[in-house]
Amino acid sequence: MKTYDDPMLQQIAENLASEDPGIRRVAVLELVDCGEPEAAELLILALNDPDPAVRQEAAKVVDEFDAVDIADALIAALQDSNEVVRNAAAHALADLKDPAAALPLLEALEGTDDPFVVAGILRAVKPLRNPAAQAPALQRMHAEDPGVRREAVAVIGWLKQTENLPALMERAQHDSDAEVRRAATGALVYAAPEQVGPTLVGLLRDEHWQVRVEATVSIGKLNYQAALQPLVEATHDSFWQVREKAVDSLGKLGSVGAIPALGVCARDPMSNLRKAAIGALGAIAHNDGRPFIEAALDDPDPDVRKLARWAISKLDAAA
Repeated sequence: MKTYDDPMLQQIAENLASEDPGIRRVAVLELVDCGEPEAAELLILALNDPDPAVRQEAAKVVDEFDAVDIADALIAALQDSNEVVRNAAAHALADLKDPAAALPLLEALEGTDDPFVVAGILRAVKPLRNPAAQAPALQRMHAEDPGVRREAVAVIGWLKQTENLPALMERAQHDSDAEVRRAATGALVYAAPEQVGPTLVGLLRDEHWQVRVEATVSIGKLNYQAALQPLVEATHDSFWQVREKAVDSLGKLGSVGAIPALGVCARDPMSNLRKAAIGALGAIAHNDGRPFIEAALDDPDPDVRKLARWAISKLDAAA
């Protein structure tokens, strides 16, 4: 066994070599307080401990260490025989967020086809926004596993490259998995409105309500004015979640043409929709919306009444 000059580190190393897994698990916790650079190599040993509880504890504390030193060990832990350890390693990789970890992560991505491992690596690569991730992510957008495709879409979305918009739109429109379509729909918001607006309008008719929700939200974020009428139609969606987000986005568009539809929503039996409608009318701040807002001052829901008072103040300020 390697010896260490620091007495505390040496004691931890000896405890990690104990036959008692309980002692080894406590030693992992002590590594966090050690503060010595060499502690990372002991953490790697703990990630390879024969006891799953020790490996799990090691995976939980990796964010206290330098990412480059432990990235390889975490990638290896993604293939651990114990599911808890694999999940802990996946979460730990996602929390690294150190640009220096990009190279070992991308190298590992080239050497595996295991869906869980690939998804974990892509999730860790995403916040690093490394341009070298673009090619492998585009390739993995066609993977058989939908979880891999979803993480690949997220990487491409975070890179925010115009050249990738066709690939994202293709996933948003045609992927067989609703979660992948939803992720791709949300990833389109870095584009110019005219580049992706027609695609987002088409996605308001997706068969899955969560994709439709994402489409309404993305339209609002992009302020795609040409979507006014499709959003008005979306306020009649069979799912209230879609109706609510459509109302929110109509408020973001700020068009007077949305006021009649928002007035109808302001009288909806569902209080969440009434709140969204009054908020949108306040954001538009046009006098045509005043009758609907004044009526909401007597709404049975106190949150709606509070929003109505705020909306009245917006109208008065705009007058």
